[in-house]
Parts: sequence; C-alpha cells; structure tokens
Amino acid sequence: MASAEDSVVNLLVTAGRLTRLARVISSDDLPRAVMRALAVLEEHGAVRVSEFARIDRCSQPAATALIGRVVADGYASRRKDPEDSRAVVVELTPAGRDRLHRARRAFGTALATRLSKFDADRLARMETDLNELLDALKSTAPQHYPTSR
Repeated sequence: MASAEDSVVNLLVTAGRLTRLARVISSDDLPRAVMRALAVLEEHGAVRVSEFARIDRCSQPAATALIGRVVADGYASRRKDPEDSRAVVVELTPAGRDRLHRARRAFGTALATRLSKFDADRLARMETDLNELLDALKSTAPQHYPTSR
C-alpha cells in the first residue's frame, strides 16, 4: 500500500498531466504563464508584485514583466497599496476573470467530450474529494501560503 506522501505525489503528477493534456487538446490559446497569473490573482486577490512573485515562485523581474502583460491586456489593474503609498497592488479585472473562466471552460469541454463513457457521478465525487483535500491543506497554511521555500 502506498504511503500518504506517495499518494499525494501521485495526485500532483496526475493533476499536472491533466492540465497539460487539456492545454494540448483545447482550442484555447491563452498562454500558460498568463493563465497561471490570472489564476493566482483570482485565488489570492489583490497582491503586491513581490507577493505575486513569491506565490508563483518566479523572480521579481519575471513577475513584473508578466504582470505588465496582463495589465496591458486589461486582465488586471494596478492601484496604490492602501497600507503603503509607495507600493502598488495588482488585482484581477472583470475582463481577466472572464478570460480565465473561458480558458478553463475550454479545457473542461476538451476533456469532458472525451469522457462520454466515464460516470458523471464518479467525476462529481472526485471533484468533491479534491476540493476537500485542498480545503484541508489550505486550513493549515498561513494567508497566501507559507513563506518558506
């Protein structure tokens, strides 16, 4: 029997493979980095660029460039940080939320059309289980996840 750690590793590997497969077979052309940035902003809300870089595990210059791109595309906006007028925070715009939703929907459609013989109730149970797993993990992490690397 696999250990809990082995099972979690296998879940992570499988989730990554599902995402890559969806990307390959989906008709959506949103670049991976942009989709990842929009997903971070959706999940974490308004964040400073340095916090975005930490969450995304990229360099500050890479985060600045990526945020610049999503702001230029109208998917995010910058505003003064209410806690520090020298800093800015970045947040998702309604257009960014819509674009992320459309990309996710295209991924879901691409995968779902290939699962016609797969039990819908089983998929619903898997979704519930994964959400419960995520909630359990988030409940033990500080805001915006741990700061250690």
